[in-house]
Amino acid sequence: MEGSGEVAGGGEASVPQPDRSRRALVSGAAIAALAGAGAGAGAAALLRPEAGKGRPYLAPGSVAGGDRGPWHYVEPGGSIQDAIDAGAKAIQLGDGTYPVSEPIVPTAGCTIRGIGQRTRLEAAADLDAVIAIGNGGPVDAVTIAELLVDAKGRAEVGIDLDINGTTGNYRDEPDSVCRLDALWVYQAAEDGIAYRGSDTQACISTRIRVRLAGRHGFRVEAPDNVWIGCEATTSGTTGAGFSVGTAIDGSDGIGAANCHFHACKAWYCRGVGWKVTSTRNVFVGCEAQDTAGHGWSIEIGRNAFNGCVADTAGMADVGGRPDTADGFFVVPAAETTLVGCLAFDRTPGGRPAQQRYGFNVPRSLVDAGLLVGHTGWGNTGGLVHRR
Repeated sequence: MEGSGEVAGGGEASVPQPDRSRRALVSGAAIAALAGAGAGAGAAALLRPEAGKGRPYLAPGSVAGGDRGPWHYVEPGGSIQDAIDAGAKAIQLGDGTYPVSEPIVPTAGCTIRGIGQRTRLEAAADLDAVIAIGNGGPVDAVTIAELLVDAKGRAEVGIDLDINGTTGNYRDEPDSVCRLDALWVYQAAEDGIAYRGSDTQACISTRIRVRLAGRHGFRVEAPDNVWIGCEATTSGTTGAGFSVGTAIDGSDGIGAANCHFHACKAWYCRGVGWKVTSTRNVFVGCEAQDTAGHGWSIEIGRNAFNGCVADTAGMADVGGRPDTADGFFVVPAAETTLVGCLAFDRTPGGRPAQQRYGFNVPRSLVDAGLLVGHTGWGNTGGLVHRR
């Protein structure tokens, strides 16, 4: 049995043999076993410091194309792009900093994975983006996971998905089908993560924290995508934690339609929390908290909001002023539903309430029964204002 440590021939324990029938997180059970930690250790085993040398242990054959797995390790300070250009499709990063002086451009099917917040990609020059997925052309099935991207105020965008075209997609897929997971994105000069281009579709973003974006935390201008458990803060006054709409640069495109947001949160935003300017999107259990402007600025119809929350708009800590911002500010008078939503000012720190109305909506929206099961408290002007 793999990793059993049974003694062969009455001598020393035999070397554990890899179970080639199973898949492992990093480089297969072979590398995990050879690292001495068992098949379940995965990435931790691969990156165990080599005795006396202070650097990760790598089993023989663990580079790209090796017979024990596809993973190519790039040590801190090394060039991720050089590994990509050399043909690596599965790139494992370690504990340390990776300076980025040119945008990292993954190829189709490329996976770049770190070990969490300890893996840090830092902008080392003025850049359009730290990671450029698609870079304006076609690409599919890119995965970025378990690492931190620090734009350091030098890169305009932390991660830019700008995918146009489907040439080369697996089995002629019409969408790019990329995955972003377990990421930290800090201090982009403009947008933490941007989703744009005609084929940035069927992409799923999960467990992402964007901090101190200069404009938008998540700039969403592409259709048919999903966000789960993502959050953002912003430092600029003109943007939003989540901007869900048409292209802000005036370019053609369908914009953010048929997108789904689940348990996502915009907080400590010096602009608005959520800015919605496109149609056919669904927001479930999402929240705006402690925003200078409106928690939710819903500027176009044909969207659905279920169980969403607005907590303390007009927040002084981020430059807001009392009685100037609403929990939900809704422009469309029809074809928009708000069901079971909650809007309140929790009077943080014991200060007077700051959020003006819980729901500032057209009267016809209320008369049509499209604001349903709502509640809240502590709003200076009342729960519902019918314009």
